[in-house]
Amino acid sequence: MNLESTITWHLFLRELESVNHRFELMEVRDNWLLLYSQTTDQKYELRENHALYLTCQNKGGYMPLLDNIKNHEYSFTQLGSQRVLIKVTRKDGEKASAIVKFYPPK
Repeated sequence: MNLESTITWHLFLRELESVNHRFELMEVRDNWLLLYSQTTDQKYELRENHALYLTCQNKGGYMPLLDNIKNHEYSFTQLGSQRVLIKVTRKDGEKASAIVKFYPPK
C-alpha cells in the first residue's frame, strides 16, 4: 500500500473503533454492517458506493469513511459477537484487511 492508502485505511479503522461513537455490532452481512452508536443512541449502516460510508437509519445523510473502493470488492465476515474481518480492494488493485473490534452491548 502507498502512504496515502495506508493512512486512509488506518483512519477508517480508527473511526469504526472510536470511543466517540462506541459502535456496537448488531448485524453482519457480506456487504453491509448494522451498527448501533452507544453515544448517539442511533443505528448506522456501513455500505459501499465507490466508497465505504456510514448512513444513519433514522436521520439519513452519509459520512464517507474510505474512498476509491472497487465496486463490490469488499466483504465483512463476523468472527464473534464483537469482531468483524473487513477486506477491501482499492481501485488501484491494492488489497487491505483488518479485524475491527466493536464495543460490547451495554
